[in-house]
Amino acid sequence: MNNSDLAKAVVKLVGGKENILSVIHCVTRLRFKLRDENLADTEKIKALQGVMTVVKSGGQYQVVIGDHVSYVYDEVIQVLGIKPDDALQDDSEQEHKSIFNKFVELISGIFMPVLGLMAASGILKGFLTAAVTTGLIDTSAGIYEVLYAASDALFYFMPIILGFSAGKVFKTNQYLSAAVGASLVYPTLVEMYSNGAHLTFLHIPVILMNYTMSVIPVILAIYFMSKLEKVLVKFIPKSLQLIFVPLLLLLIVVPVSLIIIGPVSTYASQLLAKGALALYSLSPMIAGFFLAGVWQVAVMFGLHWAFIPIFINNITVLGYDPINAMLYCTVFAQTGAVMAVMLKTRNQELRSLSVTATISGFLGITEPAIYGVNLPYKKPFIMACVGSAFGGAIAGMSAAKMFGGFASGGVFGIPMFINPDGIGWDFWGFLISLVVAFSIALILTYFFGFKDKVVEEVIIQTGKVATLDETIYSPLQGELMALNDVKDEVFSGGIMGAGVAILPTNGEIRAPFDGTVLSVFKTKHAIGLISKQGVELLIHVGLDTVNLNGHFFDIKVSESEEVKKGDLLGTFDLDEIKKAGYDTTTPVIVTNSAALADVITLNLGKNVDNNQKILEAKA
Repeated sequence: MNNSDLAKAVVKLVGGKENILSVIHCVTRLRFKLRDENLADTEKIKALQGVMTVVKSGGQYQVVIGDHVSYVYDEVIQVLGIKPDDALQDDSEQEHKSIFNKFVELISGIFMPVLGLMAASGILKGFLTAAVTTGLIDTSAGIYEVLYAASDALFYFMPIILGFSAGKVFKTNQYLSAAVGASLVYPTLVEMYSNGAHLTFLHIPVILMNYTMSVIPVILAIYFMSKLEKVLVKFIPKSLQLIFVPLLLLLIVVPVSLIIIGPVSTYASQLLAKGALALYSLSPMIAGFFLAGVWQVAVMFGLHWAFIPIFINNITVLGYDPINAMLYCTVFAQTGAVMAVMLKTRNQELRSLSVTATISGFLGITEPAIYGVNLPYKKPFIMACVGSAFGGAIAGMSAAKMFGGFASGGVFGIPMFINPDGIGWDFWGFLISLVVAFSIALILTYFFGFKDKVVEEVIIQTGKVATLDETIYSPLQGELMALNDVKDEVFSGGIMGAGVAILPTNGEIRAPFDGTVLSVFKTKHAIGLISKQGVELLIHVGLDTVNLNGHFFDIKVSESEEVKKGDLLGTFDLDEIKKAGYDTTTPVIVTNSAALADVITLNLGKNVDNNQKILEAKA
């Protein structure tokens, strides 16, 4: 399914254009605000090719796409017939949202558009720090000056960038919002602050502050401006609003911001940073263990947005952030877990997905790992959380800190944790936390957290590959069918391997060759075998019969038991299975057919029993 088709399908399944209040996207998700989430067909959306999962959180209906979400978003915008900056939001909907949901929506709306730029700037600054620390670049070199300007510009002029972003969220003039932010970092005022000068406005003392890199002051200033603008437009004639509304807003908002909002919010920012540091200082190791252990769960539900302002505020006020340093290992833990699945699985489709998710994880994007592999299989996600907890504890214990700005994770963000004053134990401890989180998640998942699947929970694993021609006789009595006639695309599409299907006429399962029982499903509806020549075979009685939980089945053999052709492997009550509403069509699959030269089908359309050949496997 291409991006255009996926966008059309998603829009239709969330209830159509009329049910969409707004849509934005982050690194991996389409984030819808819907009039009525009950109109969205979540299960059908999850089943779409190209959709990893659906998350409902923070008043948003989030469709997880992956790292190419921006392309799908562009197509969604085309389907809706709007421009990316157009607002579809119905303000009346805000009245029904909780305070927390409103807060999450506010924070995500302001910071999400600039997170990518913040991560890029932070990574560049981190690499520069690493280059200076190792002696590769001197701070007086021209290349350093230029690249440092590129990396530091966003943080230095943060009030301008966030002012513009906040203007959109608060639905006021974004360019005027940027101008208000610019007034806070106006060079003359910054220089006066640096020189300790005094300033008054209409005989009112102005407490000069350094607002470069600040976060909270400009957000509060733009919020104040948005409310004031609504008042002004009520009293100023429309013919005069173009000039006089911006004029009055500048005349009022800038002085109020410098005299009241700026100083008060700056002190509040400092208190927030000190409070976060005080809680962290109580026990950095315990804080790291707990926060890192539950962080990915918080991310799943969108609760992490509440922490973003704290991370950024710590950087701007303290010059570093210890909390993000404790959480950074969680990305590597999820990556370790999905890599374990990649190393262990013999399912080609799952392995391909795991390879992609592992690469994305090392680059800091964990959604493919979490929603594509770890969470669906449950235990890998849990093992990743365990690894994260121990990694976070080590980061806390070593007093690791982030100095470079902000990053979502991945190997390229590591230099941001290098102290500009030099590499010390805090950085080495941080690296150890990443290795520990990754290793624990990988080892626990590989040995305890993942059981490979062939259709359902069965392991068919062997290093053998057929070296001779193998004749496979029918394990059942019945009509032989082509595999592509099976009403289950997992089988009919050949995903599990080449083979045939049998519509049984009695309930006996017999060995189709001399070999060994590799596996028996807990639900008794399927058996895995391997011949003496190395051909692996899966006999899967019925479709979706796993849901019978073993009822109507009786298996006569156990794993590792040797069998001869014609031996009774098990029985099933054909009539009762039919009465229960299940299709008794039985796929017989050569699961290692990809390692063979050819698998030839014999006697299609005929009635067969254990004396008739149905397949020939050739090496």
